[in-house]
Amino acid sequence: MIELVPMTESEYQVYLARAVSDYAADKVQAGNWSEAEAHEKSRLEFEHYLPEGIHTSGNFVGKLLNESNEPVGYLWYARLANKPETAFIYDFEIYVPFRRRGYASQALVALEQHAKARGLNRLELHVFGYNTAARELYKKAGFIETNINMARDI
Repeated sequence: MIELVPMTESEYQVYLARAVSDYAADKVQAGNWSEAEAHEKSRLEFEHYLPEGIHTSGNFVGKLLNESNEPVGYLWYARLANKPETAFIYDFEIYVPFRRRGYASQALVALEQHAKARGLNRLELHVFGYNTAARELYKKAGFIETNINMARDI
């Protein structure tokens, strides 16, 4: 079973460098940002949402450990200020070598328990439209689509 454990400061710094880069690439792939601006915009968003890093109030940035105590991924969620009983999942990933083993589903169960213990009763998230595997995972976990944006180049 997956365990959700807080990251250390050094783990967070490694995570942050990768997450900023990955989020910038996702925004470029989704057509939201140009490559020229993506890294800086990504860095600024992380700075905005996590101004004090892992110590930012209302946020939880953790690693996901499997039954062998190996890190298999990470998860970041926060209590929403405008919806104080809602947790928003900002970032969630299972590392490639550990995918297709049920860890993502187990991680969502661990997240639910973690959030409930903090008085939260709703989970929300954003998923990029092109990420069909993640969309299917979330649907299987009981999430429903609440908004859909569409675009077409002309």
